[in-house]
Amino acid sequence: MLHPKERIKQICDLMGEDLDHPSCQEILEHINNCPTCKVYYDTVKKTIFLCRDLDCPEEMPEDVNERLMKVLKLDDLLTEQIKKNRSTK
Repeated sequence: MLHPKERIKQICDLMGEDLDHPSCQEILEHINNCPTCKVYYDTVKKTIFLCRDLDCPEEMPEDVNERLMKVLKLDDLLTEQIKKNRSTK
C-alpha cells in the first residue's frame, strides 16, 4: 500500500518535532497502525541514528546525499535541501 508523499513528508517532519504535539500524535497513531509506514519510519529513524553516530567531521558529499535520498524516496526533500544549500553559499 503506497501513501501520498505528503504523509511521508509528515513522517520525516515528525523526526524533529515534539512528540507530544497533537499532529505528531496523529501521525504516530497512523504509523503504529500501518505496517508500511512503520517499516519506513523505523528505517529512516535508524538511518538518521547511524549517520549521527558516525560523528563525521566532513559534510556528506552531494552525490552520496542524492543517492541516499533517492533510496529513501525523499527526492522532493532533496530538491528543497539543494536549493537551501545553494542559497547559503
